[in-house]
Amino acid sequence: MKKETYDVIIVGGGITGASLLYTLTRYTDIKRILLLEKYDDLATLNSNSRNNAQTLHFGDIETNYSFEEAARIKNEAERVLRYFKMQEPKARNGAIKKCQKMVLGIGSEEIEFLDELYKTRLKKLFPSSMKLERKDIARLEPYVVKKRQKDEEIGALLSKTGYMVDFGKMTHMFASQAESEGGDRVRVLFNARVMGMEKKGSEYRVYTPKNEYFSRFVVFATGSYSLYFAKSIGIDKNLSILSVGGGFYTSKRVLKGKVYRVQKGGIPFAAVHGDPDIADKNITRFGPTVNIPPMLEKKHLNTVIDYIKTFDFDMPTMVSLEKILFNKDIKKIIANNIGYGIPVIGKYSFLKKEASRIVPSLKYGNLKLHGDIGGIRPQMIDENKHSLVLGAGKIKHDGVIFNITPSPGASSCLANSLKDMQYISDYLGEEFNKSKYEAELGKISA
Repeated sequence: MKKETYDVIIVGGGITGASLLYTLTRYTDIKRILLLEKYDDLATLNSNSRNNAQTLHFGDIETNYSFEEAARIKNEAERVLRYFKMQEPKARNGAIKKCQKMVLGIGSEEIEFLDELYKTRLKKLFPSSMKLERKDIARLEPYVVKKRQKDEEIGALLSKTGYMVDFGKMTHMFASQAESEGGDRVRVLFNARVMGMEKKGSEYRVYTPKNEYFSRFVVFATGSYSLYFAKSIGIDKNLSILSVGGGFYTSKRVLKGKVYRVQKGGIPFAAVHGDPDIADKNITRFGPTVNIPPMLEKKHLNTVIDYIKTFDFDMPTMVSLEKILFNKDIKKIIANNIGYGIPVIGKYSFLKKEASRIVPSLKYGNLKLHGDIGGIRPQMIDENKHSLVLGAGKIKHDGVIFNITPSPGASSCLANSLKDMQYISDYLGEEFNKSKYEAELGKISA
């Protein structure tokens, strides 16, 4: 067997891996880059538009962020916008669309919270944002007000930076452009399931059932599986994975744009929101629902064993899990969500507690549960702190990066790939074209 040697191997063909492939090709002189994807296409899991909320997060309607987090996310999302502005309209292929976006407050407590949020964050970071009263909401999102009790207080914040993105299409754009620009420098292989990795002198040996590949640097962009691979070579960091699954209900199109609910700080599970679907203009999606499946990939029962291998069944982990799941807010979310997937009564419960809070006129027959929509988002458990690791999860170790859970997901893909590209370039002693990057995708802060 001929030895195949690369400078960088990227494992995983979701948006995290594809964006890194693109940035390494466009902004460095690294000679040989290989991307290995275990399925027969890119973006088959969480990056697929069916499996996420299709939201470009700016930190404007994410009420659980601090001011500093919102400012960071805003900067990261603007890199995505800059990328799309570089593309010819035809090349975007419907991958991004402008849409209005608001966060809805119900009751005096939530409205007061939004008022304070507007004064302390939105006016400074998003000067074009607006406070909305009931009559304004009725004009912009009629179904949010239609058939709502007249004595129920509502208010909202409107964001002018609303975009929905088909991150699956964006993933394909990244890879296609990398292959086009990189030529012989870039190779993408499908049906190449990585079984493991080991250090061989100054290189890493990455092997699949049929082949083996050697590289000076390896990046795992495999979501929940990244920690699995880290642990397989003895890098534990006292972390475990809590797999959090999400599903969606759909109705006919009743919302013009995205309508989010107020979410408490420190809670990693997104509050249920209503979204138009970028791939189907005739429907509105409501979700995500929350469950905790003991697997690394949704609907892939063969990943249960790997989940067990990734989860540490020791006392620190059990103590951490107890503290997380018995947090009063998380406990309430999970308790409500457990029943949402049950036939008949689950839909009734979801309608009453979630969907009708956004669109009061919805009826039982309007909603349909889509078991094939939604994915799994890995949440890391820090066994030392007995808590969830909120935000991005990344492990760096001697020529390897394990990307576990970039935050807030695909919206930060280019910011995440920038960090990895800088680290890889320094490690390999290769040039990074900073001026070109800044001219195209925005200034890099110190």
